[in-house]
Amino acid sequence: MTFKLSAMIFTTAVVTSFYSQADEMQDPSILLVKKTVEHENLVSDIHCVDYSLTKNIEQGVDLVNILEKHGGKCGGDPQAQHRIFSVYVDQKTHEMASDKDDMSGDGNLTHLLPTIQK
Repeated sequence: MTFKLSAMIFTTAVVTSFYSQADEMQDPSILLVKKTVEHENLVSDIHCVDYSLTKNIEQGVDLVNILEKHGGKCGGDPQAQHRIFSVYVDQKTHEMASDKDDMSGDGNLTHLLPTIQK
C-alpha cells in the first residue's frame, strides 16, 4: 500500500463535507469502512458511532473518520463527536490503512483488511 500522507492530515480538525449526510452514507468508501468496522468489531457499540467522509484527502484517497455519537441510548454530550480513529481508503484498489492501533498519536498507519462483500 503506498499512501503518501502529509503530517497535516493527522491533525484533528472539523472538516465540512460538500455531500449531504444521506449521499455521504451511500459513498463506497463509507460503506466499505462501515462494513469492516462492524464485521471486525473495531468499536464497542456500532450504534454509537458516526462516519465522516473527506473525499480526495490526497489524489485518489478518501478519509473516513469514525466518530463517537452521543445522545439517546449513547451516553455523553450530544454536542460532542470525538474522533475514535480514521481510515484511509484507496478509491481504485479499496485498500485501507488506519490509525486505530496508533496509541502514540504519531500517525502510524496499519493495513486494514476489508470485509468481503457478500
